[in-house]
Amino acid sequence: MKKRMLSVALITSMLVASMTGVAAHADEVKDGFTFAMLVPTMNHEYFENCKEFAESVAAELNCEVITYSADNNADKMNQNVEDAIAAGVDAVLIDPYYSSGMKCAEMCEAAGIPMVAFDSDIEEFGPQEDYSMYISFIGPDDADAGYNMAVNLFENATPDEDGTLYVGAVLGTPGTAVAINREKGFDQALEEYTTEKGMAIEVTGKVNGDFAAETSMPACEDLIQASEKLNGIWCANGGTCTGVLAACKNQGLTPGEDITIVCMDLNSSNIEAVDAGEVQFDIGGHWLVGGYAVIQAFDYLNGYSIDTPKSVLKLLPITKDTIDKFYRDFPDNIPANFDVAAASQALGSGDPNYAAFEFKFSD
Repeated sequence: MKKRMLSVALITSMLVASMTGVAAHADEVKDGFTFAMLVPTMNHEYFENCKEFAESVAAELNCEVITYSADNNADKMNQNVEDAIAAGVDAVLIDPYYSSGMKCAEMCEAAGIPMVAFDSDIEEFGPQEDYSMYISFIGPDDADAGYNMAVNLFENATPDEDGTLYVGAVLGTPGTAVAINREKGFDQALEEYTTEKGMAIEVTGKVNGDFAAETSMPACEDLIQASEKLNGIWCANGGTCTGVLAACKNQGLTPGEDITIVCMDLNSSNIEAVDAGEVQFDIGGHWLVGGYAVIQAFDYLNGYSIDTPKSVLKLLPITKDTIDKFYRDFPDNIPANFDVAAASQALGSGDPNYAAFEFKFSD
């Protein structure tokens, strides 16, 4: 086999590294695999983007992704695990909401089917520990994202006339690792700015937005009505931000002028709101983990080890100053110039550590 050097630019959130290894001959690589992708809901743009990118990557590998949505129902999430295993898929890719990770790991271990967790970490155990078929996790650093959202809010929101910055938080689905870790990031920044930096910040309230616009809008309206003063709102995700924007307008507030809003996920409508000056800060790009999960499962099924079993990624922040770079690097939310073959061990580098990429703009 011929050795070669590869440089893969994973635009805006893609692997930026030089990798040396042995590339497999095309006739030695197996394909035609079927991957089950298990998600908590498809009623969210994040999962639409995740599914679309995973499918596009699978198509280039001559494989197929079948998506199972739980429709925001814990029982259905667990049933989908059983259905995917019974269908005889070659690998399971799961966003392990509602404590479904344990069930999935147990069933995949019994069936000898590799499992990749993405987006939401399994708190009870790590990949390649208690279950050998749980081969990897790849997802965002939610605490870091929550922290950076809060820092941007504290730095850019205008304090009230009394010198205190009054902020509220619209949180995600209670009990999920994603929501818990993002709130931890908020609390970390709050402690830092009030204790270490001496900034006067008062949290007027934290309300449950359940990661959904339809829940976040009335919750935020209640927050606004209950707060005599409110200068900024921290939103746990994109759907939450959509609801918050609507709530603010319903209550006679002009986002970006009367109140400062920060959020996460890089949903298209919220990116447009950043461009329009209504949202101060957004961070995300992590829907790409669905495609990387496909690549890792593909490589494992071709006999390659996953030597970086847990990849926790810093995400891409955007503001109005960087919005043009985002549009350039993510046309239609699909990364430009992403080389699927080069990112695969089986087809590209042969480097087991290729998954240790970073999210950044192309220049």
